[in-house]
Amino acid sequence: MGTMDKSASVIGGRLSRGVDILPAGAEHLYSGMFTELDQTGVVLSIHQSFIKRSKANLRFHFASGDGRKTVETMAAILSWQSGPSVRFDFIHALSPASPVPYLVDYVFQRHIQVSQPKTEVLPDPPTPKAQTVLLVEDEDGQRMVFRKTLEKCGYKVLDARFNSEAFIVYKRNADSIQLIVTDVMMPGINGPEFVAPLRSSRPELQIVYMSSSPHSDLIRYRILNEDMPFLQKPFTPKNLTSKVREVLSHA
Repeated sequence: MGTMDKSASVIGGRLSRGVDILPAGAEHLYSGMFTELDQTGVVLSIHQSFIKRSKANLRFHFASGDGRKTVETMAAILSWQSGPSVRFDFIHALSPASPVPYLVDYVFQRHIQVSQPKTEVLPDPPTPKAQTVLLVEDEDGQRMVFRKTLEKCGYKVLDARFNSEAFIVYKRNADSIQLIVTDVMMPGINGPEFVAPLRSSRPELQIVYMSSSPHSDLIRYRILNEDMPFLQKPFTPKNLTSKVREVLSHA
């Protein structure tokens, strides 16, 4: 099953974009709309805050070609949340509602056959001369997702949670790092302040900034300049890898 964009185009059935979320131990049911969906998890658009690493049951709604409707429940755990976007990773475990261990495949394949699903085509792996990236992100869930995305494209990724940690990692690997991908707003000094002394000694060092704060605000308050490579959170894996490859191509 590939990544489904907005809704699933299926033969003889359809998966609704609407997803119900029932946090563990809660009585209130929340509703969101999925924007990304694959075998590992789902990204939902919902104006609701959840506790870090909290577990929840997600209810997916299926409609068959003859009008029958079915609801399937899948266990998940919160991976990250950024503004109205939240990602839940599916828990691959036995469920009371299903006798099989791989619940994701079971749930989706028993209801629908995806007809030419839209899959994200990632850029070709980088050349050996441009494969080391320092990733700086204080949110654990997001850092893990970004790292896995880049590694799947063949990049060697060194990561750090805070700028102080990132500075140490950089000093130890300065000769091999071609690119730094860093969040703008972080505890302590911000991304541009962290990068400034590094670029003063290595002007050729490439930087990509990312933030959930509006790009226009970051420019207005002179935190970033308009010509600085930037990714607006939330972004897709394709957005990330495309931007990294674009910036490295100018190195």
